[in-house]
Amino acid sequence: MQRAPVNLGVAERLLAAGLLTPVQLELAECELRRRGGSLPRLLVELNLVSAERLAEYIAKETHTQWVDLAHFKIDDELVQTIPSDVARRLRALPLSRTGDTLLVALADPSNVVAIDQLTRVTGLRIEAAAATERDILNTLDRIQLSGPSIQQSIEKIIDEEVLAKKTDSGALIEVSDPTDGDDAPIIHLVNQVIQRAVNRRASDIHFEPEEKLMRIRTRIDGVLHPDVLIPKSLQSAVAARMKILGDMDVTETRTPQDGRASINVSRRRINLRISSLPTQFGESVVVRILDTGSQVSRLSHLGLTPEFETKLRAAIESPYGVVIVTGPTGSGKTTTLYAVLNEINQPDLSIFTLEDPVEMPLAGIRQTQIREEVGLTFSSALRSLLRQDPDVILVGETRDTETATLMVRASLTGHLVFSTLHTNDAPGAIPRLIDMGVEPYLLPSSLVAIVAQRLVRRLCPNCREPLVDPEATFVKLRIKPPAGAEPTLWRAVGCDHCHGSGYRGRQAVFEIMTLDERFHAPIIRRAPHSEFVRLAHESGMVSMFDDGLRRAVQGATTLEELLRVARPYEP
Repeated sequence: MQRAPVNLGVAERLLAAGLLTPVQLELAECELRRRGGSLPRLLVELNLVSAERLAEYIAKETHTQWVDLAHFKIDDELVQTIPSDVARRLRALPLSRTGDTLLVALADPSNVVAIDQLTRVTGLRIEAAAATERDILNTLDRIQLSGPSIQQSIEKIIDEEVLAKKTDSGALIEVSDPTDGDDAPIIHLVNQVIQRAVNRRASDIHFEPEEKLMRIRTRIDGVLHPDVLIPKSLQSAVAARMKILGDMDVTETRTPQDGRASINVSRRRINLRISSLPTQFGESVVVRILDTGSQVSRLSHLGLTPEFETKLRAAIESPYGVVIVTGPTGSGKTTTLYAVLNEINQPDLSIFTLEDPVEMPLAGIRQTQIREEVGLTFSSALRSLLRQDPDVILVGETRDTETATLMVRASLTGHLVFSTLHTNDAPGAIPRLIDMGVEPYLLPSSLVAIVAQRLVRRLCPNCREPLVDPEATFVKLRIKPPAGAEPTLWRAVGCDHCHGSGYRGRQAVFEIMTLDERFHAPIIRRAPHSEFVRLAHESGMVSMFDDGLRRAVQGATTLEELLRVARPYEP
């Protein structure tokens, strides 16, 4: 049966706004006629438009407020104003109430039928705001599934005698096992820990055994925070459950193990990398959280200064060469490189990535998961990939001489190559590559730019306070204030929005070193790191510390937070 013609007015407006290309519009038209359904939802499913950009556009078109629910404090009791089934059907979430006016987030704020129904249900005047359908449903899920606290779950396990206990005869019995089923109390407890960590934007969960208890801490915005204390009697069961999730050997507790798992949390696909390590008081388990449902940023979303963004855009628009992003583990290198690929991704480019692991799917880009256990290493995969006719290659990490050399030679044969390297700063990448065994004569013709970065926590905008005497802070920390206007510094306070930390979210501080002919002779003669630092500053490089200092006086972070991740170059 032939489907009814589809109204593509929205898509054509998105095309006029520059959010869709003509080719993407044609693909959307064909797929919509085949599937039917909602055009905005289809555009998001096909990764043609991000959910956030679409919501912002709809808000602009309907002259309504756009709300980022990830940064909005939801009143769980107010949500009950609208029955759950109605809220889900209409994709509606109450946000605030002023008198007889209820502000409601809607996936489609122009839907007058939905607004009329909400008016009848609540008896209030409805003011519409725009939010993504995904965020609305996720928030409704979170409220519905919040249930008892983790501490209450622990007490329930103990009260119900889920653990082994002595019978009247003195024999030991097991009432529950972590492998029993999804309703087992230990499974529910572990799920609660993971779900809370994901909802708090944690990157890691640490299950740390101690002499008399197991301590759980979560890493949020790069800093570990205490979460919950687990009784010693539950330690083995919790560790076993995590190992079962990672498809690891539960019976082996004497050697380190690594595993992977994929779970759904609030309609998002979350990948977990699980590591166990024997310690004095039992197995330590650390879980890395990789949110595959996160939206890929663009360069304009990274917080680069106009000067830095101009330099980086010039580098990634090179027809060939190597662009390296350096920094320690967890410094945001992958986020930066994904933003770069998202920026240059066009239908006329063939883009491949080699990653370990593939942290996020990228539409229109072929991504390969490295599997060293079967011989698929970065170097072997790169050799094969060069026969796939690539234009742009992302090598997730430069680990060895062969990979580094192949990467450099690929750039010399007309490919644009991106990669990461573990060094303390941008100038340090050159001696590091030479130390890895790359011939110095290959580097001047291949290296285009080197980016170094660190992540600093952002001050919570709801509770930050200006310092009364910023000059005294500069003197105390032995930092020279930036030239120009009188600087203003801020301090972290703490509130409900930031869970009392004073910080919410992170942003990167950068330094970008572009190479010119002045670097050639020092590279060939294997000059020391200090000489590349001098040349970088002569060529106009602004250091990570100076970039962070500018952000501190603008109120984005604190000097103490900046000093935690970066130091000024010694003269």
